[in-house]
Amino acid sequence: MVISLWSGPRNCSTALMYSFAQRSDMKVVDEPLFGHFLRKTGVERPSRKEVIRSMPWKREEVLKQWEGANQHVFLKHMGNHLEGWSTSDFEMHKHLILVRDPRNVLNSYRAHIKRPTTMDLAYNHQWKWFNHCEQSGWPVAVIESDALVANPEASLRTICDWLGLLFDSAMLQWPRGPREEDGIWAKYWYERVHASTGWESPAEERSIDSNPTLPKSLKPLLQEVEPIYDQLKRKSII
Repeated sequence: MVISLWSGPRNCSTALMYSFAQRSDMKVVDEPLFGHFLRKTGVERPSRKEVIRSMPWKREEVLKQWEGANQHVFLKHMGNHLEGWSTSDFEMHKHLILVRDPRNVLNSYRAHIKRPTTMDLAYNHQWKWFNHCEQSGWPVAVIESDALVANPEASLRTICDWLGLLFDSAMLQWPRGPREEDGIWAKYWYERVHASTGWESPAEERSIDSNPTLPKSLKPLLQEVEPIYDQLKRKSII
């Protein structure tokens, strides 16, 4: 089984990847489409030069990262990494869409991206992908990030049940610090989760105030993406 997680920026996607990495039956891959995304869109990211220099980006090379694996595979994606990619390559996957309140996302993401755009936030991509999966008959489920962090064990049990996996209590904890599955961009984005030792620790999402005040310049972007988030949130399985 291949599990594709389609996240937005600054969600608890890294923690969820670490969680699945604790399973003995699971291989995890961190953002395998990132190199392609950067070449396709030309967007700036703190790790752009390093990613382009080091990551595979051609279709055949990217697919090798999960095709033919002799165990389950968990792929952590950003929703917008689908830009310019063939949807048919994910036909046989089980899809999880991880969303979070855009107020919280914007408050933290702008520390790295001064002027985030609709594409940066990826809500449109997530909504489009959710509908594509449903219309195509592909298994897809939405996970609300704050609900997951608030009650990790119950949420992980629900996710595992949806995937057809037995829950493994090892998913609740992981060693502190960087991990071998980290992408090369981890040094720019994963500081908080590296400081954690599991879901019960003060990980990346817990230190961000709920519904923070946003600068006026970001209000139009919030108004654009918030209705999409609300639609996805209503479909969350946790």
